[in-house]
Formats: sequence, structure tokens, C-alpha cells
Amino acid sequence: MRQTVLEFVTMERTSHLTRRFLLCLLVVTVSAFSGGSLIAQQPKQQPDDIVRVNTDLVQTTVTVLDKNGHFVDGLNREQFELLIDGKPRPISFLERVSAGGVRERQLSSAGNAEGSFDNPASGTATSPGRSVVFFIDDMHMSAESLHRTRDMLRHFVADEMNARDSVVITSASGQIGFLQQFTNNREVLAAAIDRLSPRQYEVRSFGTGSTKMREFDALIIDKASSKTNSEVLNFYIRECVIQSNPPKQVQIARAAIAASCETEVRNSARAVLMQAGTITVNMYAGLDALMRSLARLPGRKLAFFISDGFLLDAGPHAPDLRGKLDTIIDTAQRANVVIYTIDSRGLINDKVDLSQGNARLDFGAPVGEIEAHQDAMNALAGDTGGRALRNQNYFDRWVDKVIDENSNYYVLAWRPDKEEEKVSKFRNVKININGHPELTARAPRGYVEQTQVQIAIDKNSAAKTPETALRDALSDFYSHNSLPTLLSLTYLNTPKNETVLTSSMQIASLGINYGDDRKQPAVIEVAGVILNDKGKIASSFKNQVVANPINGLTDASIIYNHPTPLPPGIYQVRVAARDPKSGRLGSAMQWVVIPDLTMHKLTLSSLLLGGQVLEKVKNRDDSPQVQLSIDHRFSRLEKLVYWLFIYNAKRDAKGAPNLTIQAEILRGAQIVLSASQRKLKNGGSDAERIPFGEELTLRSLAPGKYDLRVTVTDSIAGTSVTQSIDIEVL
Repeated sequence: MRQTVLEFVTMERTSHLTRRFLLCLLVVTVSAFSGGSLIAQQPKQQPDDIVRVNTDLVQTTVTVLDKNGHFVDGLNREQFELLIDGKPRPISFLERVSAGGVRERQLSSAGNAEGSFDNPASGTATSPGRSVVFFIDDMHMSAESLHRTRDMLRHFVADEMNARDSVVITSASGQIGFLQQFTNNREVLAAAIDRLSPRQYEVRSFGTGSTKMREFDALIIDKASSKTNSEVLNFYIRECVIQSNPPKQVQIARAAIAASCETEVRNSARAVLMQAGTITVNMYAGLDALMRSLARLPGRKLAFFISDGFLLDAGPHAPDLRGKLDTIIDTAQRANVVIYTIDSRGLINDKVDLSQGNARLDFGAPVGEIEAHQDAMNALAGDTGGRALRNQNYFDRWVDKVIDENSNYYVLAWRPDKEEEKVSKFRNVKININGHPELTARAPRGYVEQTQVQIAIDKNSAAKTPETALRDALSDFYSHNSLPTLLSLTYLNTPKNETVLTSSMQIASLGINYGDDRKQPAVIEVAGVILNDKGKIASSFKNQVVANPINGLTDASIIYNHPTPLPPGIYQVRVAARDPKSGRLGSAMQWVVIPDLTMHKLTLSSLLLGGQVLEKVKNRDDSPQVQLSIDHRFSRLEKLVYWLFIYNAKRDAKGAPNLTIQAEILRGAQIVLSASQRKLKNGGSDAERIPFGEELTLRSLAPGKYDLRVTVTDSIAGTSVTQSIDIEVL
């Protein structure tokens, strides 16, 4: 891949080339070209019309921990003992995997699981990115619990999230709305957290006056027979009789009222359980939809289910809650999701009300009430290979520990040894470590064996019109990869005092049909939509790009840029590309936050990587077009050139700024390269937009994925601001 190498520049030392480059950056127009100046290093992609699931080879993930909760590395196949329904089973395959790595995706790819076992990927995964889900059960959560949960989420996003992690925060009620999507953008996740607000959770009964009936009380009453001497039942009957104010001297009347009150109390109990069951069913519906959606995401997913708790069984008059929970657990296992649950009540005092209403004064919580509200959460965690956190207030420490211990795991596979075992039946799985009873092996507790199946996905895609195919890709929450497509977003504030977002697409020519002789031009359909934080369309585009093979080099990339003026706010950009000849389709999506410069705070533009001045491609003012790097890939033998613009910098009495720029390259959370600090005291002729450019030598870095972080400090204002972007060193 070729990248133009530009000299280091500051405003004190600006060459003719630099002035022209910076001018071109501010003139943003649409352009499309095909060429070899930027070559996408994309692997060959297989068509995704059919997914083949071969359950002749069953695999599961296993996390092995020592007494201190640390991952145990270096184990081999012979050290694992696998029991299926209590019977030993030979292990066909074992491999240690890092979460978010390339190998994880290979092992989880449907249709090629067995082949991938025999062909381990070369190289090592670097700076793995994890898929982390936070499901907030705000249908069963007090205001205090939600406040505690928000604090935990803010800590994770600000301090613990890896730059390559993919995180989604979602709620049972759906109050987060359009922001309930995977992203690594901290500002988007912070906005999602801010949308979480308390929801009143209360189920109502009748016939008990001012005394509210708790769910567990209702369950005890509903299960009590007419001959059962239930303390809870008698309590509510007495309350009902007292509030009826019967005559004390007329015993027959009191007995009749007591009998009537018992009927009312039992009816109230059924009403409480039915309402509670309906609320839980609605919550389960959201959780089940999430688990099914996660099945499309490759690799192992880590999910945190956060709730104040609810009843696992609401009795015969309520919906079948246990059956719905079993379905969710099975779906999570098939989607390779490990669930950890958190009781958001924290430390629990068993003398106070646990679910709703007022505390009773005559007796505390009945035996088993606390456990009853945790049973479903315990099952959800234990059966998927996770753990349940109970009676603890320090959620953030536990979440950090869980994510760390799940960053590495083992993939273990085996074959059913009898044909009759391939019928649809639940199988219990137990995994031990031979000779090491002090080690803990966590894995899903079972699976359902099935015969080999083929699942058709989008089998009618060939029959779709181009408009329908592109529209469906743009409306999907997951990317399509049959035509590899990359997306890069950059925003700049122009001299017209408007912020322009440029959506840059890079389409791998490798997947394009250039005819039988690979020499014919191709016309690629491209489309995009920009959605605001409520999912409403802010802008859209549609165009065609002519792709011509250059000297037989058909793996060159096709670049398409689209500028859009946007007001400040949170946006998601979705793009799609389609080759009409082959029907191959590619899509990508990315979040971006357009800053509000009217707040007069120190702000940075996007980091602009690389940059080539294309003499043959002109802007509307006849100046050359500048093409930035879209794939963010750079050779170790080259120098990484970045650019940015600084907005709202304070100036001294002489009108000069006093800025310090510090560039760093990080691998995970570790700084591996730090450039010298640069002082900038000349703001140039444009007082509103101060440009800065620098080149970094990459020779000392090993191949892999990194993050470029640039910090600008305004010494006059006493403030700093940071901008980051991912890069890959080849």
C-alpha cells in the first residue's frame, strides 16, 4: 500500500505544498475514483447467502480460573475432562482464544468450524476488542438502584473500556431508543446512560385497603390451601377485617366478613401475580430479542444483566415464566453469550420491603423471599457459564474483574459418539480440570443436540431490486460483508462557519465483477443515510461509481466521498455498496459526535490521517482534491502523517495562542510511542481554525492494531482536549 509521506509542519514553518494541502482540506466536495494509490488489504470473503450449521461437531467456550479469579493459561487437551450427561466424552479439539481476536471470529464462523480447527490463523491477535452488553432491567429497578447502575456504567465507559471494544447499553423498557446499538464511541455511550431514568414499578391488588401486597406474599397466599395456616395469609385477612370495621359484638358478622376478606385477599394475590408475570414477560421479550440479535455477531459475547430481581415462578395463574427463561438461556448459549447478573439492590436488609409497597411492621421478610427474587438471575448466569453478584455495593470493581477474566478462554469441541444421540435433546455438560481441584472451569451447563441443518439467510437477495437491496442493508443493524466496504468519518469547520462531515467509503475491488476477462468496467451503486440520535434521517445520498481495472490490478480500492453540512449532535452514518453484476453487497456503519463550537470551548476537528494531493481530481474551485486514508493502514517503513484543526483557542493580548500538542500511540491501555511535545504560538491568519500537522515514525512498532491519541493543551485557558483514532501497522 502506498501512502504519501509529508514533512513535519507547524505554522512557523509552512511549505507551499502544506499551504495547498490545508486549503484543499477545507474545500470538501464529492469525488469518486478508482486507482491503486490506496489498496485495501482485504481477505477473500465467501458469499453469506447460506449458513451451514454442522452439529456433528459441538463446541463450547470454557473459562478456567484459579483461586484468585485469574485466567489459567497453558492448559492442554489431556488436562480437560468432559462429561456429557455424566459420561466421559473424548475431546476432539481445544484451543486458547483471545476475545475480539481474528482467531475467535474464525472459530465462530458458521459453516467452516471444523475446517478452521485444522488451520489455525497465522500471527497473533493484538489489542483484542470485546463485545460487551449491558442489559438494564429497568422494569424491576428502584430509583436508587438505577442511580447506582448509572454510576457503574459511567465508570466502565470512562476508565475500563478498551478502545477496540464494542459495547451496547440497552434497557428492558426501550427508553434508550436508537442509541441501543454497539459502538466504541464514549460520547454515544455516555448519552445512552443519560437516557436511563427511573420507571415506577408497582403491581396493584384490591381488597386490602391501604396495605400493599408484596409479590412473594402473593405467591405464598396463592399456594396456600384452605387448610393451610399461613402467617402471611392471616396477616392480610386481619388487615382487611380491621379496615372493614365490623361490629365487635356480632360474631356471625365478623366471621362472614373474615370469610369474605379471605376471598378478596386470594383474588388480590392472583391479581398481583398476574400483573407481575406480565411485566416479567415483557422484560423477557426484550432480553430474548437481544439474544437472538447477538447470534449474528461473531465470537463470544459477554452480557451483564442488571436488575433488582423478580420471581422465577409466579404461580399457576401467571404466565409460564420458567419456560420463557429456559428459552432465553438456550438462545444465549446458541449465540455464544455468557451472562453475568448483578442484583442492583446492593446490600440487602431483610427487614425492609424488597419489591414494592410499604414494609410490614409486624414481621420481616418471610424465609426465602430474598432468594426467590434472585433465583431467575442465578439460573440465567449459571446456565450460560457466568456468575451472579449478590449483596454487594461495588459493582464497578466486579464488572472490571469479570471483563478481565473473560478476555481469554478456551474453545473445546467434541463429537456425538452415537447416531441416536443426534436427536433433539438437552444434554448436560460438565467440564473438570484433571488433577487440579483448586481450578474452576466455567462453561454453559448444557446444549440441545440436533441433526445437521442448513439455515437460509436472505435467500431472496438475488431477486431484490437494487433499491430494495441497498435499502435493506442501510436499515440493518449489522454489516454485510460479501463486498468488503470500509467507512471513515471526518468533520471540519469551514470558513463559512458550518461543520461539514465527510463520509468516505472504500470498496475492495477484489469482490467486483469485471467480466469474464476481468477487464470490463463495473458500475457500483453506493448509498448512505445519516441518522440523528433519535433514528430520524438527517441526510442521505445515492450515486454510482464507475470502476475501471488499472493494468490488470483489480484488487485496487474504489473511493467515494460524500460531504454533508450538519448541526451539532450525535449521528450514525450507514453506507452500502452493491455490484449489480454479481449481486454482492457490502455495508458499514459508524457513530460520530459533531461538536458545538458556539460553546466557545477548546475543540478539535477529526484526526485526518495520511493525505494525498490528487492533481488529476479537481474540486469545484479547480484546486486539487485531497484524499485521506480510509482504512487507517500504514507500513512500518512509512511515516504516519496526521492533521487536525484547533477551534476556540484562547489568545493573549497580542492575539497569539499558546498551545502544546502531544501525540501518543497506544496498544490497548499502554503507551508504546510518544512524540515530542510541540509548542504552537502562531495561530496563522485564520483566528477560528488553527491547523497543525505532524509525522510519526512507525519503524519501532510491531505489526498490529493501535490507537493514535493527540492531546492539545491551551496554556492561556488552562484546559486540554483529546482526540483519538484507530490505526493498523503493517
